Amino acid sequence: MPNDPQTLIGLAIGAVIVLWLVFSVLKKLFGLALVAGIVAAIAFLWFNPQVAQELWAQTQTMIGMR
Repeated sequence: MPNDPQTLIGLAIGAVIVLWLVFSVLKKLFGLALVAGIVAAIAFLWFNPQVAQELWAQTQTMIGMR
């Protein structure tokens, strides 16, 4: 491991850039996974109206609408 300040500063800047790139990619992947999960849940409820109706009835009971 080099001890001169310029190399250490260069390595630190490189590490910050790599971390920024990794977290920006992870943020985008998390967002895509979240959207895909929401779309999958909507499609599941759309193609299974009985399940959607039961879920809606349970929700109404929980919030006191029934």
